[in-house]
Amino acid sequence: MRLEVVQDVAAPRATVWAVLTDWERQSEWMLDAKAVHVLTPQREGVGVTIRCPTNLLGVTVQDVMRVTEWEEPTRLGVTHLGKIITGSGAFDLVSLAPDKTRVRWWEEVDPPLGAVGEWGASTFVLPVIQRIFRRSLANLGRIAEQEHARAVG
Repeated sequence: MRLEVVQDVAAPRATVWAVLTDWERQSEWMLDAKAVHVLTPQREGVGVTIRCPTNLLGVTVQDVMRVTEWEEPTRLGVTHLGKIITGSGAFDLVSLAPDKTRVRWWEEVDPPLGAVGEWGASTFVLPVIQRIFRRSLANLGRIAEQEHARAVG
């Protein structure tokens, strides 16, 4: 099941990247994230591993992710390693202007239960998660814009 959302943000790419990779702050903008815990001593680059208790349709699941791509400040890719949530995802940041960034967030998740799980996820879960991701990305944008406004004055 693939999910993709896009948001334009009135902030430089470096500012958006800084907010995105401030791991513990992710629960401020991700609606379904209850908290984020860094599991590795390393906090930057490929190999960083985080655990995020996530609200999945009213049930808390442990989403464990490992950073698989780190191209600062343009791409952050992860692999989901949990028992329930598996697959991969990424954030791609593109500068549209010095103070404007387009953020594309995509996830390719493998639903449990094979074809039945794929049908159920696509039919019932995907529309709900798309709304959550859109709102979350808008929240990320708002925080980055606030950070940028503070930085410029």
